[in-house]
Amino acid sequence: MEAWKAACAVESATVLVPSDKVFMITSTIFPGPCKHGLVLQVDGVLMPPDGPNCWPKADSRQQWLVFYRLNDMKLTGNGIIEGNGQKWWDLPCKPHRGPNGSTLPGPCDSPTMIRFFMSSNLVVSGIKIQNSPQFHMKFDGCEGVLIEKLLISTPKLSPNTDGIHIGNTKSVAIYNSMISNGDDCISIGPGCSDVHIEGVTCGPSHGISIGSLGVHNSQACVSNITVRNAVIRESDNGVRIKTWQGGTGSVSGISFENIQMENVRNCINIDQYYCLQKACLNQTSAVYVRDVQYRNIKGSYDVRNTPIHFACSDTVACTNITMADVELMPHEGELIEEPFCWNAYGIEETLSIPPIGCLLKGMPHAITESSQYSCSNENGRF
Repeated sequence: MEAWKAACAVESATVLVPSDKVFMITSTIFPGPCKHGLVLQVDGVLMPPDGPNCWPKADSRQQWLVFYRLNDMKLTGNGIIEGNGQKWWDLPCKPHRGPNGSTLPGPCDSPTMIRFFMSSNLVVSGIKIQNSPQFHMKFDGCEGVLIEKLLISTPKLSPNTDGIHIGNTKSVAIYNSMISNGDDCISIGPGCSDVHIEGVTCGPSHGISIGSLGVHNSQACVSNITVRNAVIRESDNGVRIKTWQGGTGSVSGISFENIQMENVRNCINIDQYYCLQKACLNQTSAVYVRDVQYRNIKGSYDVRNTPIHFACSDTVACTNITMADVELMPHEGELIEEPFCWNAYGIEETLSIPPIGCLLKGMPHAITESSQYSCSNENGRF
């Protein structure tokens, strides 16, 4: 922290983690504002205490390294940020980690490894992040983020280990990175706009997700998201949009283009009935999903699930879905189920494989014009 404070006060300073050193540090907030051009260069190894029993009782169990109120900062280096996640994953409150495959109740907080909060003009480049207790990297309330040449690696069965999560963040670019983990490769939460993802390889993972959105009847606004030139392999999901019943707001201006699927379940998925319990009830309100394009999405799928699944709200249809050059073949065996559509409107510009005869043509008779489905701040600051 003394090194950080000294660097923070100087233009274009670098805090160096030397290549021949391993630093075990406890939960720490690195605050700003700092002078412009601050670099944290990790050439050695950073790691937290080894598991919940070693975690200082006074420290937050929800986060480890937090970068707060920074502008024009870069995290880079040839080293490793190691999460020591195994003992957190094995807690009996984690999914199916209790006795006889159960999930026990109780406090289950596990730290996110790296969190950028209320910061701007950030660069994360070249770093290797592995074995996070929970999410690897989160961006909350940020603007202007460039992530490139990132390597995230965590076992397939590690619970809740999202690779990169962004929320209430705008103007994000994620390029040329490889992510393998036990949950969403990249997840995009409420309040995000102008996100460009290109050259990313995911898998194993739960794919690239927009959502979940609208939990506890909340408003969610997500717009202008592009995913291009990506590979998703050996994953539970490919590209998906997931919303809860009862939410409001909208998801609009979404483009998935040039994506290669390799043995993926649920390759293309819109799920407006997302629920983690059995007791979820249908509600009349929903997040309005519109203007979603799927272009040149090819490869193979796991036949346990239909490769294309559009489950839209009963009362707020998905509209203006465009399918072009979609070719998905069984990885092994034969297709058991046809693509599924429910209250989904759109067009096939070219014949898809498998054919999507269930998309409804045109627009629904009643499009909800209520303000609860519009997002006046889509182009403004969140």
